[in-house]
Amino acid sequence: MAVGRARAAAHRDPRHPVGLQPVARAAGRAAARAGRCLVTAIDAPTLLAEVEQRLARLAAPTGPHPVQAAAAGAVGGGKLLRPRLVLVAAGEGADREAVVATAAAIELLHAALLVHDDVIDDDDERRGQPSVSRRAAVTAAEAGLSPAAAQRLGLTTAIVAGDALLVRALAALARLDVPTAVRVRLVDIVERAMIRAAEGEHDDVLLAGSTPDDETIDRILRGKTADYSFRAPLELGAVLGGRDEAAIEALGEIGLRMGVVYQLRDDVLGVFGDEATTGKSVLSDIRAGTPTMLSALASRESQWAAVSRHYGDPAADEGAAARIRSVMRGSGALGEVERRIAEGADEVRAMLIEAPIEQRLRDDLQLILERCAERRR
Repeated sequence: MAVGRARAAAHRDPRHPVGLQPVARAAGRAAARAGRCLVTAIDAPTLLAEVEQRLARLAAPTGPHPVQAAAAGAVGGGKLLRPRLVLVAAGEGADREAVVATAAAIELLHAALLVHDDVIDDDDERRGQPSVSRRAAVTAAEAGLSPAAAQRLGLTTAIVAGDALLVRALAALARLDVPTAVRVRLVDIVERAMIRAAEGEHDDVLLAGSTPDDETIDRILRGKTADYSFRAPLELGAVLGGRDEAAIEALGEIGLRMGVVYQLRDDVLGVFGDEATTGKSVLSDIRAGTPTMLSALASRESQWAAVSRHYGDPAADEGAAARIRSVMRGSGALGEVERRIAEGADEVRAMLIEAPIEQRLRDDLQLILERCAERRR
């Protein structure tokens, strides 16, 4: 009977010692032995502020080279969604220093990918401000370089600045004062997520202007966004919080599904959003011919033939965009994507109910889910 009660208690609290995997247990034991500060419920309001401070330190230039200034300028101004996921998944009792450092590192990785994404998509604006490549190109032109040379230097600056941010993020993880097994697990999670993101970006460009099937679109969504933005942060936090393998796996699956909901909404905002609110152009996806669920569904309808030449046209203007939006609405594509967003959110809610996690974490993830599904920026 005693064994049965212990197992039942372990099911109620996934961080109960019974059945915990060695890697997960190691994080909590090491922090306790070292007497380090642990996360508590009353810390929650201040943790994000600590993450922002750590992020600023990680990105701060260590020398006068313009690449360092460009890298630092690419950090900040975001919603800090990924750090939030790390924090809520870690929960109470996790090593505060390790959690804050990891949350800052994943946001730094995100900043690096955005810098590279702007190069890939030839975007001049990010979060309502000139992109890294655009700022560098303008500075170069003002210094007397030819337009072609200035543009090349701008793109080069963005690429290497993004590389610098990637290295600093990985270095922050490598320096974590946690057991080796925990550190290796964290790095493995990040490695997988970054490889998936690279594959997703590649396929995004490869399939531009085409009409991929739903399965291909879903694979791109999971790779380009869902893994590194949702699955990985939740898994990182879960490992640092000492959760068992069942909880880590469940949170990873929840993260993938939540990430797809997020990206579907992002694709809608990329065409129908308010630029003043989103800080992103509503012409970029149209001009690039980005393969989204929205464009794929619309392209299967007869009305698409009248506007297909504009999707993927670098010179597409607001008039062309308005015609594309009209077809996306009239064909039912927009309504179908909205239905899939709602359906995906319902699936995540069901997964949260079944997941071996505490109610506090369910509530936190439910709130984040609603913001992802209904967001306007």
